[in-house]
Amino acid sequence: MIDTVDIICLKPVHTVALARFFARVASDPKSIHFHPHPFSDSEAEHICNYIGNDKYVGLLCGKEVFGYGMLRGWDEGFTVPSLGIYVAPDLRGTGAARLLMQYLHLIAKLSGATQVRLKVDRDNNTAYRLYKSMGYLFTDMHEPVAQLLGLVNL
Repeated sequence: MIDTVDIICLKPVHTVALARFFARVASDPKSIHFHPHPFSDSEAEHICNYIGNDKYVGLLCGKEVFGYGMLRGWDEGFTVPSLGIYVAPDLRGTGAARLLMQYLHLIAKLSGATQVRLKVDRDNNTAYRLYKSMGYLFTDMHEPVAQLLGLVNL
C-alpha cells in the first residue's frame, strides 16, 4: 500500500532512488522512445545535484521514483523549454503522465515561459494522443521525419 504520492524537484537525497529508477528505465523496451541522456548512476547523481535554471522532477510513491520529468533549454538561453517525461510501467494508464506534465507546465508558467515544446517519436501513438489531448500542436504529419515537434501555449 502506498501512503503518499508526491511530485518534487529532485535533490541529493533522491540520488539512490533515481539511480534505481534509471535502471528500470534502461531495462524497459518502451524506453527506446525516451532518450534525453544516459540512464546511469552517475547521471542520477548529476541530476540530483544539479544547480541551474533547468528543472528535473520526480514522481514519488513513498520513497521510490515512479515518474521522471524535465524542462530543459533555459540554461542554454532558450525561452521555450523542452519537456520530457517517463512513467514506470506500473503507473501507465493511471493519469500519472498527465499529472506530471501538468506539474511541469505549471513550473514553466511560473518561471515565465509562455510555451513548452516536446518531441515525440512518430510511432509512439500513446504519447502522441496524450500530448494532443493536452493541447500540443504538431508539425505536419506528412513530413518524412522520425520525430514530431509539438508546441503548447501556456
